[in-house]
Amino acid sequence: MKFNLNFLIIILFAVLTEAFALEDIAMQITEKKFDIPLREVSVIITKEGYYPKNITVFAGEKIRFYVTTTTDEPSCLILGGKSIAVTANKGKIVEAEAYFDRPSEFSFHCPTGKIFGKLVVLSRPSKKEEFVTAKRNIASGSEVRVWKPKEE
Repeated sequence: MKFNLNFLIIILFAVLTEAFALEDIAMQITEKKFDIPLREVSVIITKEGYYPKNITVFAGEKIRFYVTTTTDEPSCLILGGKSIAVTANKGKIVEAEAYFDRPSEFSFHCPTGKIFGKLVVLSRPSKKEEFVTAKRNIASGSEVRVWKPKEE
């Protein structure tokens, strides 16, 4: 009987400890703040150039670039003004991050392949600009006409 009582106490202690641990984890998850949105952009370098050649993001976002190439020769992505310079090799993915705080335009290039691209940072629309709806009148006016067959 003493063995069963000790076993029950140990089980009860484990269950209560686990319940409190789960509560702590849930509190940490709900209290976590995501202040800076993260956008992930994949860039593939080919013989013809970058894909995509033009990238559009919003101000206030952190951008994570994933860069790779399809050519056997090493290529690169140099983003002027943000201190990003990565070398891409075939079959490998390299990562880089940058934060864009205000609207502007940046160019990226690789001098070895003589290829170019553009990154445009737009201002984030305000709530009023986001939900502008156009009011539309019904084409037939206020009266509703119903078609009736002619009687002969």
